[in-house]
Amino acid sequence: MAPLPFQFLCALGQDGILCASRGDSLYTFGPDCSLIAEHSLSGRPAVTEGAKEEEEARNQAPQNGSSEATSQTQGEEATESATPPAKRRKVGSEADVSSAQPAAGNDQASQQANNGGQKKKKGEKPADATEKSYVILLKATSSGTHVVAVTGGNKSVCVLEHDGKGHLTELSQRQMVKRPSGIALTADDEKTILVADKFGDVYALPLVPSADDALDESSAAALQESTRLARKGANNLTVHTQRNLKALEEQARQRAAKQQQKEEQKEAGPTFKQDLLLGHVSMLTSVAVASADGRPYILTGDRDEHIRVSRGIPQAHVIENFCLGHTSFISTICLPQPDVLVSGGGDSELYVWDWKAGVLKSKVEILQHAKEEANVDGDKIAVTGLYPYNVPGGAGLLVAVCERVKALFVFKMQDGNLTFAETINVAGYPLDVAFVQVPGQPSRMVVSLDQDVEGPSPSSGLYVHLLCNEGQQQPPVYPNPEGGRIDLPRPEVEKILYTIGNLRKTEFDDVTVGGDQAAAGDAGAPAPEAAEDESGAP
Repeated sequence: MAPLPFQFLCALGQDGILCASRGDSLYTFGPDCSLIAEHSLSGRPAVTEGAKEEEEARNQAPQNGSSEATSQTQGEEATESATPPAKRRKVGSEADVSSAQPAAGNDQASQQANNGGQKKKKGEKPADATEKSYVILLKATSSGTHVVAVTGGNKSVCVLEHDGKGHLTELSQRQMVKRPSGIALTADDEKTILVADKFGDVYALPLVPSADDALDESSAAALQESTRLARKGANNLTVHTQRNLKALEEQARQRAAKQQQKEEQKEAGPTFKQDLLLGHVSMLTSVAVASADGRPYILTGDRDEHIRVSRGIPQAHVIENFCLGHTSFISTICLPQPDVLVSGGGDSELYVWDWKAGVLKSKVEILQHAKEEANVDGDKIAVTGLYPYNVPGGAGLLVAVCERVKALFVFKMQDGNLTFAETINVAGYPLDVAFVQVPGQPSRMVVSLDQDVEGPSPSSGLYVHLLCNEGQQQPPVYPNPEGGRIDLPRPEVEKILYTIGNLRKTEFDDVTVGGDQAAAGDAGAPAPEAAEDESGAP
């Protein structure tokens, strides 16, 4: 068994408070790196450092009558041992199974208790760790007053309010129809959340929903119907080849099976306000907001090597231009400067764009640095994150993280030019990066690491690198809270943490998607991820 590490990080304002997610819980740490509180998104009671100390004190306190309880328990065990064992009977009913195999019955009862008392239906797949309500996206407002967390199992967008001292209060939890794949906050005082999903659409949700945003039954039904009609799908008019016809027949079978399922259990529609802004015919992987000449813009990247520049709300349907040039999937985009866009993914370089004009300015090598300085084998790399940071009075920094590479790649951004600066080798696989500003101290670059260990984790897995550390101070250490600890088999941990490399297309994908499937997609057929999601996958 291996511990699930901290996966996502974000800074809460300018007071040195860090928020980290692990599993379905959020943890907040103070400027002195002490644990402030834990907030569970699954309904478990929150744990604070004071409550933890009280519980430890109760466990260490002597218990009166403990000897009596022990003797009573021993007497009961002796009585049970004197009773002859139950006769094993042929398994023919649930009663026989419970009497003949008590251990299995206890396991089944325990499993039903963990599932809320619901029995597992016949033919239902066992619950996978990747399908649970773990946090898959995390973002905070620039002021640190609100935190937006997205959970994968139930596809929910959770908004929490921060009191400025590290304590979080959940304000809303809204379940999306499709699994979110990227989030951003608009520049209008960060009042709107942009949610990109695997189906290729971008929705706008109010950050703090009001009573007027709730939909009545008729409005919810109308929104559900409009969403159903807007779904992309092939029909007889879009069939061009024999292979396309087979794909169409398979989609028809999937729709028929899903329609039958809906008749047995009516599908619930959204009950909150959400506006569909734009859509791709491919899986969206990242979304960002920008502004130029006083006008807002929405930038989106997808699996099919496209970066689309759209106007902001309320003209998001207007496409300004495309940034084309990637030869592999795009996994992340960022704006280290207002007029400069940097993108990365399955290519061996980072791409630097003049996004307003849709012009590629330069390419910066990253695979070669990974081979030379991080001992990476192979000729492929997958960039999982790009994190810009503006150094006061100096050039901006851009930190790049790659999947399954034990290093951070630091670049300098100045006057629109991106140049390589250094490689920082670390003791694990970087998962996320956050820049925490502590008053009167050097700014911290905090990195969540997967230390790839079995058994107890040696540390919290939060690596700290001090920026502009002229006095060479010793980096502080964040604790490893035991509350909410999740131990899973190592293969399950890797399924949760490492998903970006799966975006790379294989030869089969190139034939089906680039050939006949692409023709159907241009005419309205869903992308492979959309078709999979249409069949019920999260």
